[in-house]
Amino acid sequence: MSKAVARKLDEFIARHLPTAQHMQLAVADYDSRSLTLTAPLGPSINDKLTAFGGSIYVVAVMACWGMVYLRCVEQGLDPDIVVAKGEIDYMKPVDGDIVASSLPTDEADWTQFFEDFAERGRAKIALSSEVRIGDAVAARFSGLYAIVGVKA
Repeated sequence: MSKAVARKLDEFIARHLPTAQHMQLAVADYDSRSLTLTAPLGPSINDKLTAFGGSIYVVAVMACWGMVYLRCVEQGLDPDIVVAKGEIDYMKPVDGDIVASSLPTDEADWTQFFEDFAERGRAKIALSSEVRIGDAVAARFSGLYAIVGVKA
């Protein structure tokens, strides 16, 4: 894991995302191809003793958002990122810590994303993530992310 780069996401969460802080969202692994985030079950538990669906969504969406953020950091950018679209399918209850990993995206898509940003000052990329319980997929998320600028 590129700890120095991944630490930037933990720092961003600590400064700007109180919901993610409450959920104790943290980077577990990052290698420029995929990002894995974890959140303990405790802050997100529901009356069925499983993770609240909204919490699963937050971790899944943030695995992709964080991927965009960290790839931008690697490019020397401090991006302003928005989620333009998001959809999740819940397949199994999550009865332990919530663990979401972004799925690897073709490197050509990243190249196009950064070329579009350089040309227009904004860019979009489609990303997906999975929440897993052991070997089983508990939820699958897909979203469209946009850089709408950089912070001054």
